[in-house]
Amino acid sequence: MRVGGEDIIVLSVPLPRLEYPEGTTAAEREIIDLVLQGSTAKEIAERRGASLRTVTTQLGAIFRKANVNSQAELIAMITEGAPTE
Repeated sequence: MRVGGEDIIVLSVPLPRLEYPEGTTAAEREIIDLVLQGSTAKEIAERRGASLRTVTTQLGAIFRKANVNSQAELIAMITEGAPTE
């Protein structure tokens, strides 16, 4: 799998209980879930039947709410220290 232009190995681990940024909408939480699965903005747009511009705008709103600047930072912020189920 590629994330941010880099190849990564995906391991099977218990899923964390997610803490979404305060004020995120259902659509934004869906996008966050896709980001956590390693999807790119283009892949998210294709899966949701939306334009790339719409998805990048939504990602920008998510980044502002989470106070992060990238998908990698978003993943770290959401999953860091989260208890597993």
